[in-house]
Amino acid sequence: MKKSVLLALAAVAMSAAPAVAQEVTYEPDCSQGYLRNSAKDNWFITVEGGANMLFGKHDIDAPKKDRIGGNAAIYAGKWVDPNFGFRFGVNWMMPKGATKADGKYRHAGAAGFGNGSYPEKFMALGPEFDVLINLTNWWCGYRPGRVYNAVLHGGAGAYWTMQRAFKNGSVVAPSGNNTDKQWQNAHYTQMFATLGLQNNFRLCEHVDFFIDLQYTMIDFKDLSHDAAVYAGFNFNLGKTTWDCPVTAVCPTWKYTDAEGDALVAKLNAADRKISDLQQQLDACLKRPAAVEKVQDCEGLATVYYPINQYGLSSREKTILKSVASVMQENPNKKYVLTGWADNYTGTEEVNARLRQQRVDGVYNYLVQCGVDGGQLQTTTDNANLTDYGVKAAPLDRAVTIRLAD
Repeated sequence: MKKSVLLALAAVAMSAAPAVAQEVTYEPDCSQGYLRNSAKDNWFITVEGGANMLFGKHDIDAPKKDRIGGNAAIYAGKWVDPNFGFRFGVNWMMPKGATKADGKYRHAGAAGFGNGSYPEKFMALGPEFDVLINLTNWWCGYRPGRVYNAVLHGGAGAYWTMQRAFKNGSVVAPSGNNTDKQWQNAHYTQMFATLGLQNNFRLCEHVDFFIDLQYTMIDFKDLSHDAAVYAGFNFNLGKTTWDCPVTAVCPTWKYTDAEGDALVAKLNAADRKISDLQQQLDACLKRPAAVEKVQDCEGLATVYYPINQYGLSSREKTILKSVASVMQENPNKKYVLTGWADNYTGTEEVNARLRQQRVDGVYNYLVQCGVDGGQLQTTTDNANLTDYGVKAAPLDRAVTIRLAD
C-alpha cells in the first residue's frame, strides 16, 4: 500500500512539468483477426477444362487410351473470409471406358475389346455445389498478393446423362451402318460427390491460373468413379483483400542532449518532491485513520467481451443469472443497460454495431431469465468506459448494468 501511494504521488509530481507531446498513429493489426467485407465483395468466376479417366466395374478391360475423356465446368463463388468460401455452377463430362454387351452406355456400333467387353461412352451435365478451404491461408496465415494458394474443395451434385445410340433407338446398328448415330436422353440421373485440390497461381489481382486435381464418385450404386485433371482461370471480382482492425501506436521518442539534460533536471526535482511527500506521508501514517462510511455503488454488474465479439460466455451467463435474481426480487426498480466498445481498435461503424449487439444480447438474456422487459432500458455510449489508454482497451469492451436515475 505504501509503495503504491508513493508511485501515485511521484506521478503527480512529474505531471507538474510540461509534457513532451507525442503523435499517436493508427495502424492495422492483423494479429487480432480480420474484418468482414460487405456482401458484394470477394466474388469470383471459375472457368476450367481438362481430361478424366474412368474407373468402374469393367473399365479396366479397356486400354488406357480408350478410357480418357473430356470435362469442363463453370462456377460462380464467394470467399466468406480468407480461409473459407463456396461456389456453385455447372459441370460437364464425357467419360469413356468399358462395359458388357448389354451395358447402358455401350458405344453404339463400336467393335469389342475381344474379352467380352465393349467400349463405353456417355455424356453428363449437371449442377454442382462445393465448399472451399484455402489451406495456405489457414496454415500459413493470410498474406495479400501471395503467388501460390492451395485450395481444397469438396461438394456434390447430380448428372443428367445422354447415351450414343442409333436413330431407331437401338445400340447396335441393324444394318451395320454406323453413320446414323445421335445423342439421346438416357433417362438416368446420377448423383455424384467430388473432392479436389486446386493449385492457384496469381497472375494479377483479379486473375488466377490453376491446375486442379479432382476425384469424383459418379455412381454410388455401381461404384463408378473417375480421376480428372483440370486447368483454368479464376476471375476475381470487386474487392479481393481483407482489412485488419486498427490499433493505436505510440512512436518511440528520441531526445537530444539538451532535452536529456532537461529531463534529468526534472527527475532530480521530482526526487526532491518525493522525499518531501515521503515525510508528509510518514507523519500522516502516525495519525489515526478516519473511518468513513462506504457508499453503496449504483452499478449492479459489468459484462466484459473479447475484441470484436458480442456473444455471452458461460461465465458471463452465470453472472447475469444472479443479476436477474436481484432484478426479480426488486420488481419496482428499473435498470439501465449501456453498451460500450473501445475507440482504439476498429472503425466507428464497426464499434457502433458492436455496442448495440452487446447491449441487445444482455437484454435478451435477462428477459430469457425471467426479468420483466419493462424494468430494462438499453442505450449505447460512444465514449470509452474507462479511458485509461490503449493498454486498458479490454476494460472498454463491456455492457454496464446500473440502477436508473
